[in-house]
Order: sequence, then structure tokens, then C-alpha cells
Amino acid sequence: MTVAVLGGVLAVLVVLGGFVAKQFFGEYLKRSGATAFDRTARWYSRRAKFGRRLVRRYAEAVREDFSTHAMGFVTDGTIDITKVYVPLQYERGGRREDIYDNVRAQSRTVVIGPAGAGKSMLLKNSMLLWAKQPSSTRVPVFIELHRCNGSTATLIDLIVAELGRSRLDRDGRIRDLTLRGLRDGAFTLLLDGLDEVGRDDQQRVFEALRDLAREYPECQYIVTCRDVVYQGQPLGSAFAHVVRVAEFDDAAVVRFLSHWPGLTDAAELFVGLRDTPALMRLARSPLLLTMIAYLHTEVLTRSGRRLPTSRTAFYREAITHLLNRDPDLGRARSVYQAGEKLAVLQQVALRSMESTGDDRLTLSRRALESTTKDLLPDLNLDQSKVKDLLDEIIDRSQLLVATDKARTGFTFRHLTLQEYLTAVELADDPEGLLDRYHADRAAWRETVKLWCGATTRDCTSVIAEVFSAPDHHRVLALECLAEATRVDNEFADVIIAHFLDRLGTDAPVIEAIVTALGTVASDTRPRGARLFAALTEIARGAGDAAADAMLALSASGRAEAAHVLVKLAGDASARTALSNMGELALPALVSQAKPQTLWAIDDIALVGTPAAAEALAGLLWRSARVATRAAWRLAELLPRPGVLEQIRRVAPADEGIHDFDWVWGPFAEGKDDPLRAICGRVAELIYGVSPPKDVKTIDPRLAIPLAVRGIRDAQPLDEVDLVLVRQQIGERGASTRHAIKQVVTQNTGDPRMWRARAEILRRSKLSAAQQRLIGLLSSPVRVVFHSLLLEEGYSQARRVRREDWATIEAAQRQTKHLWLLCGVLLLPLGIGVVLIGLGLHVLVVTGTEPFGALWLSIAVLAATVVAPLMYLVAVKLPAHRGDLSDTLVGILAILAGCALVPITIAGVVTIHAGIGLVGVGVLAAILVVGAVCALVARAWDRVRDNPFRRCYEAEANRVENPASVIAG
Repeated sequence: MTVAVLGGVLAVLVVLGGFVAKQFFGEYLKRSGATAFDRTARWYSRRAKFGRRLVRRYAEAVREDFSTHAMGFVTDGTIDITKVYVPLQYERGGRREDIYDNVRAQSRTVVIGPAGAGKSMLLKNSMLLWAKQPSSTRVPVFIELHRCNGSTATLIDLIVAELGRSRLDRDGRIRDLTLRGLRDGAFTLLLDGLDEVGRDDQQRVFEALRDLAREYPECQYIVTCRDVVYQGQPLGSAFAHVVRVAEFDDAAVVRFLSHWPGLTDAAELFVGLRDTPALMRLARSPLLLTMIAYLHTEVLTRSGRRLPTSRTAFYREAITHLLNRDPDLGRARSVYQAGEKLAVLQQVALRSMESTGDDRLTLSRRALESTTKDLLPDLNLDQSKVKDLLDEIIDRSQLLVATDKARTGFTFRHLTLQEYLTAVELADDPEGLLDRYHADRAAWRETVKLWCGATTRDCTSVIAEVFSAPDHHRVLALECLAEATRVDNEFADVIIAHFLDRLGTDAPVIEAIVTALGTVASDTRPRGARLFAALTEIARGAGDAAADAMLALSASGRAEAAHVLVKLAGDASARTALSNMGELALPALVSQAKPQTLWAIDDIALVGTPAAAEALAGLLWRSARVATRAAWRLAELLPRPGVLEQIRRVAPADEGIHDFDWVWGPFAEGKDDPLRAICGRVAELIYGVSPPKDVKTIDPRLAIPLAVRGIRDAQPLDEVDLVLVRQQIGERGASTRHAIKQVVTQNTGDPRMWRARAEILRRSKLSAAQQRLIGLLSSPVRVVFHSLLLEEGYSQARRVRREDWATIEAAQRQTKHLWLLCGVLLLPLGIGVVLIGLGLHVLVVTGTEPFGALWLSIAVLAATVVAPLMYLVAVKLPAHRGDLSDTLVGILAILAGCALVPITIAGVVTIHAGIGLVGVGVLAAILVVGAVCALVARAWDRVRDNPFRRCYEAEANRVENPASVIAG
């Protein structure tokens, strides 16, 4: 009888196991088949566009060719682009924004900016970011447009040559693949240096670019060009989207210096730049900032000298160092004197600039040797020394570099260096300079400015000639005035008065006028002081002229300008000008940080430097409105380099442990780290408060714990909610929860995904502020977060435990062996006790064995039969009967608990009767060991997998290219 009863119990367990297997494994097999089909479809799609194997090989070539970049004027001083690159910005409506979203959103863009603004680095960095996670959706191709000079090659020929040069043409099919990729829109064409195309080739190249864009409209096109060359939009409506690169602001300068290799006093160097307007103006250019960092680190710091204070002085310092660095550094002695090499370089630069028919940047080896040979008699050198002299200039000075492996062509490191050397060569020939300028104003205007700064002679006649040009060229005279060492004072006042009268007009070069006026006003000597006073008087007036004067005061970079502008802060233009001043405006802005002037706090955040973050941290214990706005802005700045170190210097206004100090616990440097209190205060202020509308992201180390903590307040989605969500997105599937999750976890632009996420948040009863906070998370983290809200299981409160946040960076331990040991110890013991207990109750009911009350055994057996039946009914109920289903599950849990106690007691009594007290003790010891294994394994699993860690790892592992212009 006992055997028969036990066999019946096992049969019931087998039936239940089969049902569960059908429910779960059938759905798993369906999902696996769908996933395999999707993978196959995606693979064929990639093959159709460009081929996964070729893309992988091309990405390897890109990483090898673009990973390092010369510093701009030395080859043995290469830098890792990904380590020092600083994202660029553009200005829109008086605010600075990242340039990348703007460019990615357009299929054809022209990026313009001054020399050395970082246009080429923008494209090269995008190439590298693509190569880290290559995609065949858009394959970038980098083309230097100066290769069109004096060549009959078409743009398609250059694209094919570039791909072939990257070692992809081994099978001879690269042209066919290129044409197919162009038709399919598989390429992003990065066309660099339109301004470097020779005048004789410009019209041909312009037409070729327009024709290429019309013939292959599905591709993405990005062209870079100097702003002074790209006037009147020569590429026409085909490239109507034009973006101007903004100069570096203070935050970008700080970030660049903090990443520069070997620069240990970056903060001190920045303060020196900030306090010297002429130097700070130079540092706004990425090229000049590179030179500043290099000269400061490698030259000036070692010799105890100070940084020069003008652009021409910088070029002179850099070139002198490169020509003399072998003896200065104790290396091989130079055969030729620095003056001899400089004379050759100046003559070569002039010849290159005069090559209007071909590329002004490139000189053939033959032309280089011919130029040097003509100059040798004047240098009192034998003509047989041509090769030796050139080799020393090329190999040691590194101002000239070969454009190909065969060394048949050479170019200067940067066009700006070539223009400076040309200006020095023409120092005693102002008439020749002006003749060349009149012949090609766009090509020679930078050389004219550098000439005025490099020469010590009177520049009045040259500037006067420039000033007599048509109106849109006259601004060069004002720019020259800012550079010139010597010029007639009365004539200088005439020029300044002329352009002061232009303020407030719609002149096409008004931005250049404003900048040039600010540059002249930055000089604290009499002329600059007079102009500063005039601008101040105009700024106190009204209208567009006042707004332009405010911007000119801002451009002066003088601390006095901030004091003038803050008194005019009732005007929006004054606030824009004030925020443009960067750190110099911080004291004035902090003084204006009041509940009625929250704009001042926003403008402090716009400065974006560690000093700005320190100023915000000091406002966290002000009035509630001020403190909350400062907290949101500081939360934006926390990820920036140097911010954490800077705000550690802020003493929290109150001591002790607060409710939110746990937020920064995993990242604090000890219990006394001020950041625990500061960041805890930030978390306390922003939790449950909607962010300002323009806040797009905050530090994930704050956003994640606060967002996940909000899950405790969320309402779990029941079956009714799930059905309504599924109806919203039109998704069908056997498992409602799984069907919704499949849509929600997509990282695409599918509108169903956005509708599903919004509906899940709404039905989870999360507050509007909490929903806004979730929106600040990165896309991969939001996927995890919505998945958490969809999960079934125990209560939300039990899933989210604050102490789990402290373990997010703890080592993950594997628990499979512990769980296996636990199962080996407890499963047979538990099943055995239950089966023996059930058997004993069956024997009691049949009258075979007297044990306890008969009614209790009948109740236990009834509960054992009814509980599985109730479960089957609950899971098969329609979704709209969710409340009844939950009730049945609750009754099931109560029945199971009530039945398990007498069953276990009966099992233990039976075992005790069979094996005695010692045997029961052994089984109890096994039970304790198994239980300990389960507790330890569960604790380790909590460290390895909890809501906080899932979100944190999704953030750490996400792969995004925010600083890339390549469209997805």
C-alpha cells in the first residue's frame, strides 16, 4: 500500500513537471528560432551593402592609420587622438551646443572654421570611433581634397584609391564594391580641406562635389573648409547646411590641458592663460593650444622661460625650437645653422604660396630642390649641399614632411606655419605682399595679418591699402591693427571709429568686426583703453549696437568687462556676453545667484570648468530654489575632467550623515571624503524634483541610484495592465509580458518602443519627476530599467535594497558550485521528508498507521490535491480576470504553507522512528550546511545581479559615438 501511494505521488509530480516544461521551454524554442532567423537576415543585409569581412579589414586599417596624429609641427611627438580629443561645438541662438547631432542629422554638410579650429581632427576622430565598433550601415572614407590639385582623377577615383590604400583591393573588386556602396548609400564621405584646392582646380572640384551628391544621394557627405574661403556658398543648394565650428571655451581648454601627456600643472597653466587675455585668445584655437601645451611642457618649463604673448611670437618660438632642438637637447649636432635652414624654409613657403595653379600646400621634390639650389649661393653654400641640407630640414627639423612613401612630394605641417614663414620672408617687401594679396585675397589674408605681427616696421601703408578695399574685405584692416606692432596712431583711431559705427548693422562680417574690436580692446595700453571705454559707453545704450558692443567687451577677455556687463544683466544680450567670458565672469555670476535670477546659475554651468563646478557646489546650502537649480547643474558637470578634485575643496555647510550620503558611497575615497556629503546633498535636492527643461543628461552615478530607488514606489504591472500596453503597441504573442519586453528592449527608432515605454511608466504610477529622471538615463540603461518594471516575482520593495548599490564595483563570485552543493544536500532530503510525510498521512487515512488526528490527515491530503488544481485554474484564467487570478494564487500559497507543516512533522517523526536521534542529528547537520550554502550563494547572487548593478553595468558597457559625425 505504501509503495502504491508513493508511486501515485511521483506520478502527480511528473505530470506537473511536464506542464511546466511545456509552458516555459516551448516559448523558449520559439524565441530561439526567431532569433536565429533575425541574425541570418541581418547578416545577408550587411553582405548586400558592403560585406562584413571587408568592413572588418577596413576598420583594422583605419585604426592603424588614424590612431596617432602629429602634434601639428613635430613627428616624434605624436599624440593619441582618442586621449586628447576635445569635442567641438557650434553656436546657435547665443548658446553653445555639440556639433555632432547637428551634422549627423543632415545628409550633406559643410563644416567651416578658421585655420587650426579642429576641422580635420573632427573627421579623423569620427573615423576612429567608427573603427572601434565598425558598422556596414555607414562606412566612412577620408579624402584630402588637395589631392585633386593638378590631377585628372575624379572623386570616385580618390575614393577607390583611399579604400585600396587601406589594403582592401587584394581581390581587384574594390571599384565595383565602391560603386555598389555609393548606390546603396553605404558610405560617409569625409572630404577634408576644400580651401586647400588650388584656384585653377576650384571650379572643377566644386562641380564634381555637386555632381557626386546628386548621383549618389543616399550617401552622407561632410566637407570641411576655412571660413574665409567658403563665402557665398560655392557648393550651392546641394550643400545648403553649413555649420561653423566655435572656438574653444574655457571648459574645452581645461579638458584639453588635463589630457595632455606630461603636463602636470594643467590647472596652473590654465590660470596663467585666463589671466592674460592675449594668451587666452590664442588658446581658443586647438592648433595654437597644442603648440602652447607642447612648448610649455617640452621647452619653456625646462628652461624657466614664460610663454610668449602673441601668435607670431609663438610661431617664432616653435620654429626656433625645432631648428635648434638637436643641440638644445644634447642630440646629434646639426651640420647647418638654424638661420640657413630658416632661410630655405621661408623661400619654400613663399614658392608654395605662389603656386596658384597647383596645391599651395604641397611641393614636389624637384621644386623643393630647385628652390633650395637657387638660394644656396646667397647662403654662401656649395650647390652640392642641396640634398644634405634638405634631408636635415626634413628629418631633423620636421617642419616639412613627405606626402608619400616615395618622398616625391612634401608639405608643411600646417598651412598656418607656411603662411607665417611666408610673412617673415616678405618682411621687407610690403609692396610684394600687397600685390599677392590683391591677386588672391582669400589665400593671402592670413599672411597679411601675420606679416603685420611679425615685422617691426611701420605697417600703416599696408593696413591703409587693405582698408581701401571693398567693404567686406575692410575688416582685415581692423584685424591687422590688433596684430601690428607699429602703426600710425591717428590712422588707427580712424579705423576703430569706422568699425564702431558699423556696430548694430547687418554687415555680413559683423561677427568678425566684433571679435576684432574685442581683440584691440584687450590691450591695456592707451589705444586699447580708449576703445574699451568707447565700447562700454555704447553698451550702456540700447539696440543692436549695444548688443554688439557687449559681445566685443566679452571678446576682450578683460576682468573689467565682466563688471561692466553684470551691471547690464537685465538685458539678455548682456547675459549672453557675460557667459561667453568663461571663468572671468564667475565672481559676477555668483553674486547674481538669487531665487529671482536663476539664469545666473545656468550661466555658471555654461562655463563648464572645474572652477564653475566649485562655484555651484558653494550654492548647495543656499535657499531651496537656488540650491535645487545649482544641484541640477552640478549633476550635469560632475563627469567632466577635474570637477571632482575641485569640488572636494568645498566644505559642506552641515556635518553628519544624511539620508542620501549612500549615493556616493561606492565612489568615495574613505568615510571622510567631502564628496559623500556634497553629492549626497545634490541627490537629496534633485530627487523627486523635475529637472530644468534644457537638462539632457546628468552623471549616471547619481541618476542610476535615484532612478532605481524610485522602483520601490512603482506599482507592479498586472495582467490587465499588460494587455492594455500590448493593445497600445499592437504586438501579439503567446506571452503578453514577453511580447512587450521584446518591443521595449529594442534600441531602435520604432515608435512602438517609445509608446510601450511611456505606457509602462504611466501604468507603474511613477511621478512626472521620476519619469523625467529616467529620461536622463542613457538608452541601454533605460532598456534595463523598463525591463525591471516588467519583471514578475517578489515585491518591488524586496527587489530594490539600498545596500546593493554599495556593491556595484565589488568582485563577482560564481555561485553555481554552492547552489549545486545546496541542491545535492537539501533536495533529496526535502523531497524525502515530504514524500515520507505524505505517505504517513495516507496511511493514517487508510487506517493502516495511527498518527495524530484523522481529520488533520484528510485536510493535508485535500490541500495537496487542491493546490495544483487551483494553480492550473489561475494561470488559465483570461487576462481581464487578473484580480481573481491573484486571489487564487494567494489561497494556493496559504494552503501549501498550512499543508507543508504537518507533512514535514510527519516525515521527521517517521525518519526518527526509523534511524533514531543520531540519524536525525546527522540530517539536521546536512540541513544546516545546505542552508548556509544557500544563504551565502544568495548573498553573492545579490552582489552579482541586482537592479542597481544591472543598470550600472549597462552604462559601463554601452558603446556610443557621441563625438562622431557619421550617421547611423
